[in-house]
Amino acid sequence: MVKYKNSASISGYYKGKLIVTRKMDKDHDLEYWKSLAHNFLEEGLRKGHSIEFMKRFNINFIKMVRYKDTIKKPKSEDWDTIMIAILILIKLNVIEEDGEREGILVVPRRKTKRD
Repeated sequence: MVKYKNSASISGYYKGKLIVTRKMDKDHDLEYWKSLAHNFLEEGLRKGHSIEFMKRFNINFIKMVRYKDTIKKPKSEDWDTIMIAILILIKLNVIEEDGEREGILVVPRRKTKRD
């Protein structure tokens, strides 16, 4: 898992496991990630997929990528898509945003002595 030293980050958990961590900055904050998830969800619904389908699709996507190691060497876009899938599941109330074993954790930027 990628660690972002001295930067803010957002981590996604599913069933008690850390699934993904993405760096955050002024252009890629929590609202940016949530708007991406909203746009993906909206696009799926516009294409005629049901909410139940979207729930199953995103759960299966997370399981396929992380638990079955479908992608051996995930790229940056793959990690972004996994984070978006977690945020879609939060938006659809499948997992709690700040649940005990699932959800997201936002870690603020670490302050240095120069700050």
